[in-house]
Amino acid sequence: MKKILPAFLALFLMSSVSYAGFFSFGKSDELLRIFETLDTRGPDANTVEELENYVERNPRGDSVDEALLRLGRIYMAGKDFERAERSFQKVIEDFPSSRFKADSMYELGRLWYMEGRLRDARVILEPISSDGNATLSLRARAERLIRDIDSVNTFAGAPYAGAIAIGALLPLKGDYAQFGEDALKGILLAAGVFGDGQKAEVIVRNVGADPVSATNAVNELSGDLNVAGLVGPLISSTAFEAANSAQKKKIPVITLSQRENVTGAGDYVFRNFLVPGAQAASLADYSTRQLGRKRFGILYPRNNYGSELAKLFEIEVKKRGAEVIRVVPYEQGNTDFSAEIKRLFGIQVKEHKDGRRRVKEYNPTVNIDALYIPDFYDTVSLIAPYLGYYNIKGVQLLGSNGWNSPKLIEQAGKDVEGAVFVDGFFPGSARPGSAEFTRRFRSVYGRDPGVIEAQAYDAATVLIAAAEGKSGAPDREALRRKLNGIRDFQVATGVLSFGPNREAVKKLFILTITNGHIVEAPGT
Repeated sequence: MKKILPAFLALFLMSSVSYAGFFSFGKSDELLRIFETLDTRGPDANTVEELENYVERNPRGDSVDEALLRLGRIYMAGKDFERAERSFQKVIEDFPSSRFKADSMYELGRLWYMEGRLRDARVILEPISSDGNATLSLRARAERLIRDIDSVNTFAGAPYAGAIAIGALLPLKGDYAQFGEDALKGILLAAGVFGDGQKAEVIVRNVGADPVSATNAVNELSGDLNVAGLVGPLISSTAFEAANSAQKKKIPVITLSQRENVTGAGDYVFRNFLVPGAQAASLADYSTRQLGRKRFGILYPRNNYGSELAKLFEIEVKKRGAEVIRVVPYEQGNTDFSAEIKRLFGIQVKEHKDGRRRVKEYNPTVNIDALYIPDFYDTVSLIAPYLGYYNIKGVQLLGSNGWNSPKLIEQAGKDVEGAVFVDGFFPGSARPGSAEFTRRFRSVYGRDPGVIEAQAYDAATVLIAAAEGKSGAPDREALRRKLNGIRDFQVATGVLSFGPNREAVKKLFILTITNGHIVEAPGT
């Protein structure tokens, strides 16, 4: 059981209602003692553990519903959102007639609001606001939170007084909804929604894979004169429609898509995303300049991601005077890479007898000092052990952003020690903007941010900063000019500038694995 830090105690007390005495009937002596301790001393680790053990032993016992509600609030105050959600859900599902059901629904709605799941939050809060059996205080809190959600959601609501508005074009349903929620977390944090000085109203529109949804959302939001500009969309299939519509309506948009040449739609279209060309250039530069590698091999999957990165990396390596010795593809979903590794390194096989055993010796004949694999960690963890098996030594492993996961180390272990790869964000970075963003994100959401959260935060941050300081309806032409002039602006990913083609220019994160941990590579 992890210790509940004192800093969370005030939040716990503010979000909880003391039930000491009022609901004391029906409780076991043990549970009554635990509740009294919580009410007098707060949620120290030992008492919380006692409460957890009681619930585990008595899953349907008297007052377990209240115990689960209290545990959920404690977990939530400690930013353990996963366990908090489970506790609230158990009250709602296992105790449908409980007097604590409405409180649990409210807390679950509050949790989902903090996680950016605004639609889910509103759905679970609505019944509370009209529930005659709920306390007046709880109904008022539910209504207030619904109003807060409306100010940042697709539902009609009063705009945030005194602030500009920005539109967020994100997938909120379907296969890409998780990416949309991640991006929304970054945008809401940039807008200051969570009590640290709200800077902007955020109006969210669901823009999924259907191009029509992008056109409709841009047309609608551009008609609202309070909306200064737009962030999104995420999905490549809707990027051109959003960009073309924004250009026609003359409203600035910072897209988060990797769709090729999306900024070519016009001078109102900007992009902040980890594009393949930047990945390839950054890694080629580091591996040739810093690591001194001259002879490269490329092993890539036959899909859009792998094929494009392989092609771009080969170009960037050659620009720097190095050689690409061999390029070998493999089929997506492949699990046996013997043939590809033998071909790549020219493996010769010799056999000899050792007693009764027949032993094979493998000798690479192709001199390659760095191997680039533009794929994801799960496939890379299958490929890496082949180098040791085939007696391939001294080869620097290089990778794309798909490598950046602790699961790579869990699955591949020492076979990826010293590997170098690139990404658009690293929560452990010491860069001033990155460290501050990670700290704020953790304090609100209870976990580390990823690249989607960081890039969405950056886009919203520069858009809001460029629009601030103006009274009345925003001047979109002036905002466009200001965005064009942004240079070395500190954001979550370090410092950002927009280049001549309105693409974000920034220093990417070169990462390596040292002693089983992902860290920033030396010299970056």
